Amino acid sequence: MQRRNWLAHLWREWTVERRRPIAPAFAKPNPELWSSEDVTAAWLGHSTVLINFFGLIIITDPVFSKRIGIRLPFLTLGPKRLTEPALAFPELPPVDLVLLSHAHFDHIDRRTVKRFPKSTTAITARRTRDLLRGTKFSEIIELDWNDTIRLSPRGLEVEVTAFRSNHWGARMQYDEHRGYNSYVISRRDQRIIYGADTAMTEAFTKLRDGRPFALAIMSIGAYDPWIRAHATPEQAIAMADAAGAKYIMPVHHQTFRLSVEPFREPIERFTRALAHAPEHLCHRPD
Repeated sequence: MQRRNWLAHLWREWTVERRRPIAPAFAKPNPELWSSEDVTAAWLGHSTVLINFFGLIIITDPVFSKRIGIRLPFLTLGPKRLTEPALAFPELPPVDLVLLSHAHFDHIDRRTVKRFPKSTTAITARRTRDLLRGTKFSEIIELDWNDTIRLSPRGLEVEVTAFRSNHWGARMQYDEHRGYNSYVISRRDQRIIYGADTAMTEAFTKLRDGRPFALAIMSIGAYDPWIRAHATPEQAIAMADAAGAKYIMPVHHQTFRLSVEPFREPIERFTRALAHAPEHLCHRPD
């Protein structure tokens, strides 16, 4: 799409959607009740997941804005939320680590990341540090594919490894140099996969090493017509299974209209595909 046509599309989307109310979240988690002797995760909307990893608080691709897209004075040109976040930003516990997968507006939301305090560390993809200018993060770490970093926020050790997804990293049309990551997070002999945006790839099969992953957070929406960059629900399950994940949490659906598949289709397909193995389902189907 040419830049002029793309901007015209964003403008039409803004004018049509501006008066539509945003629906309430499907459920509200209570992280104050979560044990720091376990692994607990809650989907807050789109690709934003809050994780208590044995006391270490992690959030993935946090987006709390009502709209994502190009920020202009007094307005943002881009998709409006369909549902509110499950927690408002002030309701978050103190976050130790923000995990950012790539530069797209629905994954690095500058208005959100600017709200995190100095006590928070950010891990992001290569050549995306410039998008975090003006934030208060105590440290910004860029990881390339197969890079590993070991951190100890508040003395709580964690290891994060980036691996290559089947996606792309440009924020606009002219910055294709930016990276794009999926991640493995390890702590206390437990591991979590944050798959982020990806089309079908053998990268998850290569993660399998005989030890299970406690959780795989997998994107299941925006596949129609973007199947070359996003997975179907069935493909997301297949990739998580290939890695050896015990539980699968579906994300990247029912929050922003980024594609043409029906609103409920991704989660309905996901639930049907796991009907034979509901013990792997990390989701409330209602």
